[in-house]
Amino acid sequence: MEQNTKDNLTEDIRQQILQAAENRFKQYGYNKTTMVEIAKDCSMSAANLYRYFENKLAIGASLACDCLDQNIEGLKKIILNNTLSASERLLAFILETFNYTHTQWSETPRMNEMVIAICHERLDIVDQHYFQKQALLITLIKDGNRGGTFNVAEPEKAAEAILVAITMFDIPLFMPMFSRDNFERKVKNLVSLLLNGLLKRPE
Repeated sequence: MEQNTKDNLTEDIRQQILQAAENRFKQYGYNKTTMVEIAKDCSMSAANLYRYFENKLAIGASLACDCLDQNIEGLKKIILNNTLSASERLLAFILETFNYTHTQWSETPRMNEMVIAICHERLDIVDQHYFQKQALLITLIKDGNRGGTFNVAEPEKAAEAILVAITMFDIPLFMPMFSRDNFERKVKNLVSLLLNGLLKRPE
């Protein structure tokens, strides 16, 4: 019981630190935020803060993982929604990818500094997210094959190709290039093109 209480307290403090850091990153940016400032916001010493996180990158990595996990959960719900056809789920998957990226970019623009840092220094996190999305697309394509909507001989390669094709909708740095409506039009045009390669042809 005592160990559980200690573990819960440790987790509560970690969450307090993450919330303080996120608030700082959103307001001042990742690059200008220091561990001393985060510690001050948590009413603790910098030395105590280092007991919970090795450095600022470790805090950013934890925040990034939480954020990406939320994204995956949203995409998973789409893939598992059997009330939609495989084609409809593909469109919803790519629209959700874009909407998530656009929302993060437009509502918390200073957080992009943290995204860049994670991409440069923690590629393992980026790779894990990529493979999770690829696995979801493989599930969708195989489901479409079983249902007779798709006719894809190699779902793994098709999923990889789709992820390459939707790169523009998945990276915050691309978001200033077009209006939201323009991006959504591009998503729908891309899905139409992708479906031409995925759909089963009448015999």
